[in-house]
Amino acid sequence: MIDVNRILEDLDKHASEFNFPVLDNANVEVADVRLTALRGQDAWAVFFDFVGFSPTEAQFVDDIYGYGTCVYPEGILGQRVPLSQSPKAPLWDAKDNECVADWSKWTVVIDGQERSFSPSIREYADAQITIAQPPGPGSIREVEILRFLVHRLGHLFFSSERELFELAPHCKNLSSFLVATEWRHPDVAGDEKPSQNSSIRSLVRAIAEGDPSIFDPSRPNTHWTHWVDVDA
Repeated sequence: MIDVNRILEDLDKHASEFNFPVLDNANVEVADVRLTALRGQDAWAVFFDFVGFSPTEAQFVDDIYGYGTCVYPEGILGQRVPLSQSPKAPLWDAKDNECVADWSKWTVVIDGQERSFSPSIREYADAQITIAQPPGPGSIREVEILRFLVHRLGHLFFSSERELFELAPHCKNLSSFLVATEWRHPDVAGDEKPSQNSSIRSLVRAIAEGDPSIFDPSRPNTHWTHWVDVDA
């Protein structure tokens, strides 16, 4: 039997140790997130993909967190690099640790293939991105490139099922239960516990009762615009 209270207590413990996704993360600027839940008769697992740009590592990353009866240790499980800059047209200068991309044209490497983009100011605005003026090298940040790509290409940069099972091999016997990119995520940095959060509580109840319709995204706040300083 899956114990709702025990799961919530476990998630609260990890959140208190900042071993739970923090969407206003000082180390990774968020661009996209996903929740994946698996379930068995008396077993469960929940994974979070946190896609963003890490200034300290100077790379695009997908941090993967996992919790459940088949996940050990729980919390941060690993990190993927879902895309990279092109050696021929770098987006950032590693020596000076600054972005050198020009908003009007830039290139990234996705699945081993170079792809070039030339968005207009209006296309950036449609993605809720404001380009710094004057235009030219350094007029866009790396995370804004990633956020634009998510807007243009969709949820392309998450881990595959195979990659999740490589990180949590004992979960292979569980079945897919629920996948979401929109929900009300707890403000962990603001001391909100998962057990106090309506979406997380409903997720745990859904898992316990084996009914995904119980999951309530409530008022979703997983879009990156909810976790940035509008004056930044």
